[in-house]
Amino acid sequence: MRSLGFVTSIAVIVVIVIVNETGAAPRCNQGGNRLPANNCKYGTVVDWCGGSVCAKGPGEACGGEWSENGECGAGTYCSCGYCNGCSANLECWFGSYC
Repeated sequence: MRSLGFVTSIAVIVVIVIVNETGAAPRCNQGGNRLPANNCKYGTVVDWCGGSVCAKGPGEACGGEWSENGECGAGTYCSCGYCNGCSANLECWFGSYC
């Protein structure tokens, strides 16, 4: 009987942790965004909700737990919260190391 209480306690803790983690996810609108790539200097990327958003370029803020600060375009990568590398139009930025 005592082990049933322990198992129940563990199950409640697991559920609380899962609910806490998923509660931070951004909300999505049902329509989603579809942007033509020619409207975005660094192209488009797919966001958390499956919509197209403008990609970030060299030296711009990026990342976050849900990529709320954006994602880097082609040729760049997110490091220390900023897009590093060279974009397709040869704009480059290499920030400080974390």
